[in-house]
Amino acid sequence: MATILALSGCGGRAEVALAAPSLPAPSLVALASPSPRSDLLLRGAAMLLEAAGLGPGELQLVVATRGPGSFTGIRNTLACALGLAAGAGVPAHAFSSLLAQAARCADGEVLAAQPARKGAVYVQAFRWEGAWQPITEPTIRPVAWLASQTLPVVAPAGLALPEGTPLARVRLTTAEALLVLARALQTPDASTLQPLYLEDFPRKEAC
Repeated sequence: MATILALSGCGGRAEVALAAPSLPAPSLVALASPSPRSDLLLRGAAMLLEAAGLGPGELQLVVATRGPGSFTGIRNTLACALGLAAGAGVPAHAFSSLLAQAARCADGEVLAAQPARKGAVYVQAFRWEGAWQPITEPTIRPVAWLASQTLPVVAPAGLALPEGTPLARVRLTTAEALLVLARALQTPDASTLQPLYLEDFPRKEAC
């Protein structure tokens, strides 16, 4: 098993997970505070590596979410992934944050959701076919729309869902799901480390 660091920062909290041959199970930290998200992600990565007795140079792959989601969160997450990978001299790869939500589930069909602008969510449906495959294009919907759906919804911690929303059964956190996606990679692709925006970038956004 490779030593992989996963960074998730497009939702309501920052998550970092580490998988390594020396660990019996992936290590995880989830952090939320007024601090800039890049600071949270770097602190989380440092905590996990220190706890595992590993140095950055022992990493073999860094993976991250690339959006859609918080504009600031996307930028900071990708910047951290690029910086950590460059510092360790290892490849990096980024996944859609909606795919990462779907990968939190074991199988079936799910509707993945990510927070968008106030009162809205980014959504995309996925089906398990030996790997998670998209069955719709990603789009933006009012958050209240989720309550009328038949597919079970999987969303990051902290996203308030309307009453009556059908919920998917999840088995992993978002960062742990990134590790699962990473293990299935044939070849990491650095070109994936580009933001995935579904809306025009705002002129101003609070960090």
